[in-house]
Amino acid sequence: MTSLKPSSRRYSLKQAAAMLGTGRTTLCRKLRELGMLDANNLATRPHTASGRLVVEIRAYNNPGFGQPRAYGKTLVTERGIFYIAERLGMEISTAGEKNGRD
Repeated sequence: MTSLKPSSRRYSLKQAAAMLGTGRTTLCRKLRELGMLDANNLATRPHTASGRLVVEIRAYNNPGFGQPRAYGKTLVTERGIFYIAERLGMEISTAGEKNGRD
């Protein structure tokens, strides 16, 4: 497994999938099967409490509603990348880190 420098870096599900050599949809399906994500692809409590996943609250302006609407976005920590790679038997590639934002 490739070694990553310790940091508090967080990755989108798309970036994490690229680092693990798979696609976002496939990764989300596997994480739901492991119980790490719910049906809306939001992190479950045991994995946020352990620091593997983070749910960031964001907002967007919807002209139809006239005010900002909040939504949650799941991010994977470096600790989470290692955990997922181990659980799914995948290799970590730092080349996926170069992908743009989700």
